[in-house]
Amino acid sequence: MADFASIPRRRCRAPVRLLGLLLGLLLQPGHADDAAEANTKANYLYNFTKFVEWPTAADTLHICVVGSEAVVNILSDLASRDTKGRLLQIWSGVDDPHVCQILYVERTIAELPALMREVSGAPVLTVSDADGFAEQGGAVGFYREQGQVKLSVNPEAVRKAQLKINALLMEIARIVR
Repeated sequence: MADFASIPRRRCRAPVRLLGLLLGLLLQPGHADDAAEANTKANYLYNFTKFVEWPTAADTLHICVVGSEAVVNILSDLASRDTKGRLLQIWSGVDDPHVCQILYVERTIAELPALMREVSGAPVLTVSDADGFAEQGGAVGFYREQGQVKLSVNPEAVRKAQLKINALLMEIARIVR
């Protein structure tokens, strides 16, 4: 049997301190909130594939995510689920936004206005959590209200993108003009 009394105390302290530091970081409310928010956004993006119609039916739907690896990772896990018989591909970043059926751009991305101009009029569902995104011409905006992620939809932007959103999705969204 090992003689634990012979192990120097200082060798035990470092791993215990490191473990305490890691647990403290993991248990901070901000990290839990960020993970829950990324999960909610990813699930919304995934479910948009079921409630949005594109002008041309494709065998593969591309969700392009710019600025959030957490959302990409969660979507990648969801990609194996059924999406009305279509394959789902998740891309982190985007070289050509026209290949995306859904383009999600984090509010922290400086290229958001340029990406929006590039896909203007194309059948791309534009989504962002930037403040006032839907009010400023984006199709779907995420916003926080009472600690929850909610949706705002701009029907004119959806129409210009030649898309149709199911009425069930419109019922849970705040409609903006």
